[in-house]
Amino acid sequence: MKQAQRFFATGLSLITSTGPAGSDVMAAEWTMQVSYEPMLIAVFIHDGSSTLENIKRSRCFGVNVASEEQATLVSIAGGFSRKEVDKLGLDSLFTTYRTRSGLPMIKGCVVNAECLVHKIQRTGDHEMVIGRVYSIRHDEDKKPLIYHRNRYFGMCRPIEPERRKVRVSKGVFDAFSQQGQTKFITKATGVVVRSKNMILTSGPTDKAMKATIPFTHPKKGSDYKEELGIYLSNAGLKISIKGKPRMCRLLLQNNKRQQRLNIVLFDGTLQKNSIPVAWVSPATDSFLRHLLR
Repeated sequence: MKQAQRFFATGLSLITSTGPAGSDVMAAEWTMQVSYEPMLIAVFIHDGSSTLENIKRSRCFGVNVASEEQATLVSIAGGFSRKEVDKLGLDSLFTTYRTRSGLPMIKGCVVNAECLVHKIQRTGDHEMVIGRVYSIRHDEDKKPLIYHRNRYFGMCRPIEPERRKVRVSKGVFDAFSQQGQTKFITKATGVVVRSKNMILTSGPTDKAMKATIPFTHPKKGSDYKEELGIYLSNAGLKISIKGKPRMCRLLLQNNKRQQRLNIVLFDGTLQKNSIPVAWVSPATDSFLRHLLR
């Protein structure tokens, strides 16, 4: 376990406080936001810490998310206790600013959050201190410092999740983006019905279906398969859904417009007594070819 626990990757924060132990700073790996509204931040602190003593007495603390340039500060803050040395008082090292509450906050961080104690609870061999944020600021030009296997890392280049780019017609783009045009990603679920080398692409109640497969935008939190079944029934399409679903992640492009699409696809079989439908060969349509991959 001692070896395995080092394979987690964590961010690093400088936790500042003031109280009976004097002004102090400690390094903390286990720091995270745990609520949006109200904004709550949890930090896990070991017993006997001067920071914990300060927090319990003052009922406030600062969370300073370390930037890539602050590896040395984090190493020093984590390598010495307040009982050994006044870390914030070291010459030409920590640059701080004072808040109205008297908390020392560290300059040059990604985020600086001032917190009032919301809850303190024993969790394993640490105390979980949850703070309610009452003041916060950030620096868009800074990137957070990462800790992994006893070493510090920068974030390096961003890694984009796999997503295939496909140019589509205006009809297809509009069909998928109308309900997701204000969203970073639009979600949909659809059915692929095959007949020899053709794919079902049209229905009588939705003109958008003539440009693509039968699909719907499910409600948030709803069962995609059930939502698709309801949509097909309302459209008059007697299609039985079968097999396991698959995920298709696309970046739809039409002229200068782009829309990220996550569509959950099911295979289906058209019943003989279904209404008239139209079929298109995927060989002539790049969008349909991507759905079949």
